[in-house]
Amino acid sequence: MSMLSRVLLAAGMSWGSSVTLGLLFAGCASGRFSLSTLRLPGVVPVALIIATVVSIVITPAAVWSTRTGLRNLCIYGPILWFTLAVCVIVVIPKTGAHGPYGLIVLALVGLLVLGFIPAGK
Repeated sequence: MSMLSRVLLAAGMSWGSSVTLGLLFAGCASGRFSLSTLRLPGVVPVALIIATVVSIVITPAAVWSTRTGLRNLCIYGPILWFTLAVCVIVVIPKTGAHGPYGLIVLALVGLLVLGFIPAGK
């Protein structure tokens, strides 16, 4: 896989994951999981802006995670996303304002670990 392909794949992967998790976080922002929160004015634009900034920050780690190949991403990427989604739904409402920072650290650690998993055959 060429370096340009890896960077584009990583940027798309980090943006897509950040946006979906950001919208999920916005749905949990009221203290309980409710997608009706997304209909409030300004919630979706703010979630998209913050998710885009986070995706730019984690893109270098995502590029690192693509070094072992596409097969590992197809297997372990959804597992990482699901783990982060469970964290958003279960842990974030209990931790409050400091929860998103822990989520970003968990995502970075997950991406770095994903880069160390040996390539599948």
